Amino acid sequence: MIHPIGVIRRGEQSFVRTRLKQYSLVPVEAFALHLIAVLGCCNQDTLCTRLEIDKGRVAKLLAGLEADGQIQRTVNAQNKREKLVTLTPKGQETLQNVHAAFDAWNRTCLKGFTEEERAQYFAFLHRIAENVAQSRKEGWPDI
Repeated sequence: MIHPIGVIRRGEQSFVRTRLKQYSLVPVEAFALHLIAVLGCCNQDTLCTRLEIDKGRVAKLLAGLEADGQIQRTVNAQNKREKLVTLTPKGQETLQNVHAAFDAWNRTCLKGFTEEERAQYFAFLHRIAENVAQSRKEGWPDI
């Protein structure tokens, strides 16, 4: 039997990759843009932690986004060894397109659902995400 979560996850990956490709982005770049927007301004270490990838990969990711004009890095006035990352206007515009792609995915998934069912679905997803985050924090204990 094929597990429905696996089907949904693979479908989402395919859908999102296809939509992001038109903006020359891969999912980790889109997620990085989203995090930078949410945080407003952050350093590379924060992105390493939040993206759960090593410093070298984040440095390469940011270099590509910077070369494309999506982000800018500036020296932190309080710590000259640290660079702060922010979105450029182009990055903000790209992020709107990223959000539109995820909105389209949600519309695809929730076609035919009532507003009450949609609210219930998102409430369940948030609870699942909290459970996952807590279990990860605890080192994936057996339940």
